[in-house]
Amino acid sequence: MKIRFFILSGLIALAVTSCNISGSSNNTPEIYFVTNPFVSSSDTLNRYRTDDPSVFRMDTIHVGDTVTFRLLLYGYTNNLTTCYVAQSDTTSTKVLLPAVTSLDSVFISSASDYSKGKFVFKSKITSLYFPFKYVAKKASNDAKISFSLVSDANFSNSLGNSSVSFVLTTPIKARKVLAPVKL
Repeated sequence: MKIRFFILSGLIALAVTSCNISGSSNNTPEIYFVTNPFVSSSDTLNRYRTDDPSVFRMDTIHVGDTVTFRLLLYGYTNNLTTCYVAQSDTTSTKVLLPAVTSLDSVFISSASDYSKGKFVFKSKITSLYFPFKYVAKKASNDAKISFSLVSDANFSNSLGNSSVSFVLTTPIKARKVLAPVKL
């Protein structure tokens, strides 16, 4: 009988100590592609894994192409704090963002630097649909765009991370000019 009492007491103690009394929940944030990136709403671009798990390679694009990205930034129950979208080479590519008034409705304009890809969220935002465009300006084999998302998750006593990031390489080729056919 005493053994059952100690086992039951131990299980109750374990259940009580595993509870999060503050009621908060911690989840690693995620960046999802709502749709695959696409060129001119018709040509879908695939993404492929590379040897580095944080780097993906996108199908080749051409100079003059405008790629549309539709991302979902998701913090689960945690608030999103900061997002970064950075280009490796601003001479080869350019990011086109939504209107500043739209950005200011979600991000703190005084703390953000939209031109440098830094977006600081207003409070109590747990998810955001974030569309933008990416323009290929000149040929490059190593153009990259980096994505990072940070939330207010606190993993001090458990496994997890309050941020997520990855890099998407985008090979850019010059357009072939076809010679006119003489008849």
